[in-house]
Amino acid sequence: MNPLVKYILLLAMGLEISNSQAQLIQTGQWRSHLSYKDAKICEASNRYVYAASQQGFFRVLNASNEIEKLGKSEGFHGAGVCALFYFKDKDILLIGYTDGNIDLLKNDQTIVNIPGFYAKLLQGNKSILHAYFSGNNALVSTYFGLLVIDLTNNEINDSYSSIGPNGTSIPVLSSLIVGDSVYIGTDKGIRFAKWSRLVNLNDYTQWNWLFEGKPCTFLSPFGKKIVFESDSFVYSIEKGISTLLLPEKRGVARIWNNEFGTHVVRGGDIYTYHNATVVKESINLVVSATQFKDKLFWFCTGIGPGLIKKAPGGEIAFMPDGPADPSIFKMTQTAPNILASGGGVSSTFGNTFNNAGFYIYLPGGWKNNLSSSFNTNMYDFTYVHFQKSRGWYLAATHSNGILVMRALNNGKGESENFEIINRFDDVNSPLKRLPPLNLIRVSGMAEDSKGNLWIANYGSTNPLICYTKSGQWKSFDLPSNEVKNLVIDNLDRKWMILQSGGIQVFDEGKLMDNMSDDRSVIIGTKNGLLSNDILSIQSDKLGYVWIGSNQGLNVYTGSSLLFTNPKIDRFIVEQDGLVGYLMGEESINDICVDGGNRKWMATNNGLFLVEPYGQSVILHFNKENSPLLSDRINCLGQVSSTGEIFAGTDRGITSYRSDANDAKENFEKIKVYPNPVSPSYEGLITIEGLTSNAEVKITDATGKLIYQTKANGGKATWNGLRHDGTKPNSGVLIVFAVNSDGSETAMGKFIYMHKN
Repeated sequence: MNPLVKYILLLAMGLEISNSQAQLIQTGQWRSHLSYKDAKICEASNRYVYAASQQGFFRVLNASNEIEKLGKSEGFHGAGVCALFYFKDKDILLIGYTDGNIDLLKNDQTIVNIPGFYAKLLQGNKSILHAYFSGNNALVSTYFGLLVIDLTNNEINDSYSSIGPNGTSIPVLSSLIVGDSVYIGTDKGIRFAKWSRLVNLNDYTQWNWLFEGKPCTFLSPFGKKIVFESDSFVYSIEKGISTLLLPEKRGVARIWNNEFGTHVVRGGDIYTYHNATVVKESINLVVSATQFKDKLFWFCTGIGPGLIKKAPGGEIAFMPDGPADPSIFKMTQTAPNILASGGGVSSTFGNTFNNAGFYIYLPGGWKNNLSSSFNTNMYDFTYVHFQKSRGWYLAATHSNGILVMRALNNGKGESENFEIINRFDDVNSPLKRLPPLNLIRVSGMAEDSKGNLWIANYGSTNPLICYTKSGQWKSFDLPSNEVKNLVIDNLDRKWMILQSGGIQVFDEGKLMDNMSDDRSVIIGTKNGLLSNDILSIQSDKLGYVWIGSNQGLNVYTGSSLLFTNPKIDRFIVEQDGLVGYLMGEESINDICVDGGNRKWMATNNGLFLVEPYGQSVILHFNKENSPLLSDRINCLGQVSSTGEIFAGTDRGITSYRSDANDAKENFEKIKVYPNPVSPSYEGLITIEGLTSNAEVKITDATGKLIYQTKANGGKATWNGLRHDGTKPNSGVLIVFAVNSDGSETAMGKFIYMHKN
């Protein structure tokens, strides 16, 4: 029977089709969350206009104004797009990256990678600077010389580097072919040589000066002449004679040529030269511009908002959804939505005076709250926290206290916006200001099992503060006041990293107002820490405390008397036949515990997933084997209800939907997605609504067992195959689940289709 007919029949049977996961990615998939506001370069193809910001890359379909995000998750091969050049004759867009990688996008749909230059071991800036197309070649300019790409074989055929005077290496800023000569703009002027297969262009004696003395770039044809920029002046040159085209000294953003003329972008103006006429269009600020075939200009300002179209009725801005600012410091790990801070602190825990504010990721996309929108002189947003007992989202600063927010529901069980309901500072709380800048430095927040909110106030005489569930404030003195990164374990003990080195642990005892039963201890290398330079700390669901330093990973397992004789351990594991310490000497920048009690580790060498008891590394993602934008992971976030892990890198945020989420105390209605499973689907099938460690069985309608597994937290996954690697028949499949002690069961069903 035709699968479509089966699908219609099953609908008629009343089987529920799940569309509830429409806004979520499937288990095992990635997506990026980048800032597109500060778009800095743009280029038009025959159908689209492309733009790139410091982090993001996107395009707009001119016919419909539809915006599409582009990046590693969509099959591109780099992060940090720094060059966009279009070859109309072959319908090819060349995309250059800061790491030297090059992609060719053919016909706006086929991506071809040219990794030759990226793979070279070179010290210095490998950014792609410029591209010029001629015949079957793309001439690509770099600081290491000129590359020639064969556009048919999709490979670098030649490279020319030591072509300066006396064979010295010379950076090539742009290039051009006019007639039978090739011209290159360099840091010392314009050089040229005969463009012929019979000429060895690696022989520096073949090259001569056309214009000498100052850096020259943006070489472009100008009738029979060449137009270029040098020292913020625009010149034209013919037969060695140069003429000032635009005599005023103003910064030039781009010069390019198309069928409508030669265009010069500088300051807030675009000059178009065509048939001995010049037309000037004034725009406030332009750092890049391009022109579509309808003659309308598109431009970027470098400060927002995204890509702008200069339409007859006014300017239209295009900007994909994402955080407003590229910076990221911390993210929540236990909240229904991601709250991320865009500020940060210096290496000495001082101020950076960052006005990025904070960002909130909701089902409908990112909501951006810049410091300028509060009118409260709040900047350097740092630590973020979700207080489950009150439903509060808290965004702390290194300047003027804490903003308290709550989510506004859209009536569908989803948050659609946030509202600020309070602000904690030195007026309404024990938070203290510190000289010489008279600022409040909030350095951590956590919630204990009783619903009390604990706050670290760095440098204060009472550096640990509690806002009780009943609404009372309590303050505590500690041996050290240089506390940050507050974490509370399963016995309600407060663990804090010390800026001066090591860890401080505090327990207020049974009575919060009775100081006589307070206990504290400072833990250092003498107690087993690998290093006193502690970067991260996290408590898991069993009460283990995981400690990341600049020299590796420690774990406190509760095997010693914490306040009298603390002992910190390391785990020895066997990985790939080798025995060593878990995580070796990796710098552990952040730690996140998922619904299956596994540990996600943010390092300078990618993202690691560690088994619940630390016995092995389950996964290791890096920029080479995943859509991660960088190997340097600074912080981690998590939407624990879905299992989506957010990795904040030095190039932006990327998220991965893991196969674990928070377990339910009791079975809820089992959800299976995708549902139906189409014949073309090859990803993981996800089962949610489970209790911890539930046994899960999948059978056909006759009860024959197809697959059996165990839940990771509240989620189980299936790859669509029987245990023997074959696919079951199309039809309705049944999911049976039993909790860990066998006292509770649940059942679900879904449609499974494949090509028989």
